Amino acid sequence: FLIPVHVQNVRLVFHSGSDVITEGLVRLICSEGLLVVPPKTDPSRLDEAWSNECVIPLDACGPGKKIVITTLVKSSTIKHNNDDSANTGGHGGSTVQTMRAKVETLYRQESYDAVMESGEGEPESDPMRTLLQAMVTTLDRSALGVDDAQAFLFGDDHVMVNISLQCNSPVPFYIKEWHLDLPPPLQVEEDGDLNKGMYHHAIPEGEMLLFGFKCVRTDNSTSSPEKEEPRCERPLLRVVLQDDFGKTFLQVLPVNLEDIYKKLRKEDVHAELYTATAELTCATGEGTVGHPVPFAYELNLQSLVTPRQRRRASLGTASVASGTVAGCPMLYTIVSDGSDWIVSGKVQGLLRPSPGMEESEMISLQFRGIPTQSGILRNFPELFLEYLPTKDNHDRNCSTAVIPDNPSRPPITVQCKNPDCFQSFAYTTSLSLAVPALLEEF
Repeated sequence: FLIPVHVQNVRLVFHSGSDVITEGLVRLICSEGLLVVPPKTDPSRLDEAWSNECVIPLDACGPGKKIVITTLVKSSTIKHNNDDSANTGGHGGSTVQTMRAKVETLYRQESYDAVMESGEGEPESDPMRTLLQAMVTTLDRSALGVDDAQAFLFGDDHVMVNISLQCNSPVPFYIKEWHLDLPPPLQVEEDGDLNKGMYHHAIPEGEMLLFGFKCVRTDNSTSSPEKEEPRCERPLLRVVLQDDFGKTFLQVLPVNLEDIYKKLRKEDVHAELYTATAELTCATGEGTVGHPVPFAYELNLQSLVTPRQRRRASLGTASVASGTVAGCPMLYTIVSDGSDWIVSGKVQGLLRPSPGMEESEMISLQFRGIPTQSGILRNFPELFLEYLPTKDNHDRNCSTAVIPDNPSRPPITVQCKNPDCFQSFAYTTSLSLAVPALLEEF
């Protein structure tokens, strides 16, 4: 058989049997998509020697001899027009490529020479003629096919890729090497090939091969153009097969990992969202409806980095502090919408973090909250941060990359840690005035 879309060796073995071969001719005829070259063609002239037919003379030989002819054949894809596809029921690509070998020989039986030498008066006769034929076809599928591919997220930025292959070759092959190419933002870790030493035996037809690769999510913006490698457009598993004659074949297998890439693209939408952390503390765990309660938000602006910057810091390519917006003015607002509180005090103000702020320094935002109903309250006022609206887009305290009202600037998300609950009690005393009235007045 022939492997589709490959250049490979073809060996024709001829046995003379008990006959004496006086002369012969071998004709190799290729169907569409196959090309052959004469044996022992100069490699420098290989491109010019490809043709769809080749004629090879067969040397004379005696009984019990074997003649081996080895040459190269090249398989390529066949392009079909619409008419061809219609004639084949829409399956124009199912045409099987074949190479036929026709061996025409002139021969005599082994006893012919002995009879002629004995002088028994037998008349001399011409050699007999025979025609032998053989055929080899291409596989209808590639030698290896992808049966399934899955990817799983684990850890912070790691992905496990599992690929299962099925062997379709009727003749066992050896797997010499393999490599998984992934488009950004994934790449196989240096020690991420988990298949080393597994496939040192012949792979028979129908066997399933399981490959595992540990991959890491990379940040393309940190790579330098000098060290940047060519990027592939889609995931490809490259497998080099080797037959019993030492001939190698490269199988390039597309791998469908669209699900994990969709998930990563969705995360990239939020990769540039700035996130700050704040903790809400309450002076007391209980109070009365209508009575003010002191609150304070402890805001940590050193955590004001994007997930992308946090990944860089974990990889050691940048510091977390370098990704903050220190020196850029921001507005904070404390709102009570959707909560069980009314807020008062300084619920809105200006923040201008100092560039030299220590990592442990916190900003305390104090205000008062008034519970509006009794019971166990679990909804608390929320803190929002936004860039200070200004007409001056060239604030000397803020670089162009962090202009607050720049439309390309990502918003700020505040992750708030609230108290578990607040116990709100109803009024214990109430002042009221009763006035007698007639029912007709109501």
